[in-house]
Amino acid sequence: MKLIISSLPPSTNILERMHWAVKKRLRNALRWELTAAIADIGRYLPPIEYALKPPKRRVTITTYRPRRFDPDNAVGGCKVLLDAMRDIGLLRNDSPKWLELVVYQVIEKCDCHTEILVEDI
Repeated sequence: MKLIISSLPPSTNILERMHWAVKKRLRNALRWELTAAIADIGRYLPPIEYALKPPKRRVTITTYRPRRFDPDNAVGGCKVLLDAMRDIGLLRNDSPKWLELVVYQVIEKCDCHTEILVEDI
């Protein structure tokens, strides 16, 4: 399942300095944006919690942004996005037992967005 959202995950440095209430608002906004992206492709949210054996998932996050983050900021900033995905049921958990995460960055000046590819392993 390929989802495209207009938001960009913040860097780890910004995420660590955020007030907890601002982080919660960001997570809620990402939840709504992910749900809308799923509806746009004509799918429903998968009932992962009710499956007998939930699948391990590979999540590939590609951010299109104007400047490059260093690798730890790029990966760590995706934490709030992964939490939102877990909240709506796309992921069972964000532990290595259930998730394989790959993060790419593409530098573009004009079109800033995030592409998320979710695959069962």
